[in-house]
Amino acid sequence: MNPEFLIRLLSASQPRRPKVIFNCLTGKRTVSVLYWALRYDLLSWLSVLPSLQWDTFNEAVNKLVREKRVTVQSDGQLLSNEALENHELSELFPAKQRQMYRIMHVKIVAETTLLGIQALSHTIYHDMGYFPVSVSERARVQVRRWFRSSSFDENHLRDLTLSLNCWLTTMPSRNADVFLSQLAGEKHPGYTVQQLSQALKLPTWQIDLIQAANLAAFVQFCQADTQGWRNLLSPFMDQALPRPVKQTLSAVQQGTTRIVIAQQRGLRPSTINEHLLTAAILLPLDQFPYEKCVDEATRESIKKHQPVNIDNWQGSLGSTPAQFFQYRMTQIWETKQK
Repeated sequence: MNPEFLIRLLSASQPRRPKVIFNCLTGKRTVSVLYWALRYDLLSWLSVLPSLQWDTFNEAVNKLVREKRVTVQSDGQLLSNEALENHELSELFPAKQRQMYRIMHVKIVAETTLLGIQALSHTIYHDMGYFPVSVSERARVQVRRWFRSSSFDENHLRDLTLSLNCWLTTMPSRNADVFLSQLAGEKHPGYTVQQLSQALKLPTWQIDLIQAANLAAFVQFCQADTQGWRNLLSPFMDQALPRPVKQTLSAVQQGTTRIVIAQQRGLRPSTINEHLLTAAILLPLDQFPYEKCVDEATRESIKKHQPVNIDNWQGSLGSTPAQFFQYRMTQIWETKQK
């Protein structure tokens, strides 16, 4: 992981746990990780780097510490010594595209995209003797299935090409250039990150973010397309919420109490609480029934007794699981008000 990217995920005023940031980037979805990612305003980065290794992440942390750009506090939390803004990251990789990584299987989506467009390019030029890009067997099977899903005659090939070209015109020119440059196709071998970095005079970590943004944008394009692109990646997309979480949320919305839900489904009450906290964190404020989980009077009582900075709460208000659930739900509600 590039230290320049990492330091922009840190704060000069809010100490942040490195393990939380790592787990957020790699997609670990415990309530604790999700909650602190929300508090750090990093939730939109959830699952963006699923293949990131801890050693690589920790090397970046240590480099920043050695250079005195980051301070490690006594409890292991990190505090940036540089007041860097996140605007640059959002320009390179907008939040709406980052959030796509919550529902897509990144590696297989990337592989299928590369092979699918390469195969399409060579089909258009009637060149079946090409060397396909190196991808998993699962990606190869999906591309073959995609080609079998339609005739791929001249008309269909034209429609696919026109649709893709129209989408490319809606992208920032730099992003479109990066997207096309990394692809392999007829008479185009595809450029590496290093080659793109040199050509565009951008550091490699920024090229990586642009490519990640492009992949998410391509997924969005495929989902909305009516000319046949949708079928290319649809098997590799998930729902925004896991099924058990959706089932619990639906039951609460219908007025069933948490205790009854736990009894009906043979689950522990703590599991039901985790489902609801997960949904509250991941869903927009207006899509979660907070009043059915903690009423306004309870929220006001909690707010009166909590620290001014709720990050400093040490647990005294959450002596029972039910109290902790109400307190954490209130914190989520407060955080999403800002």
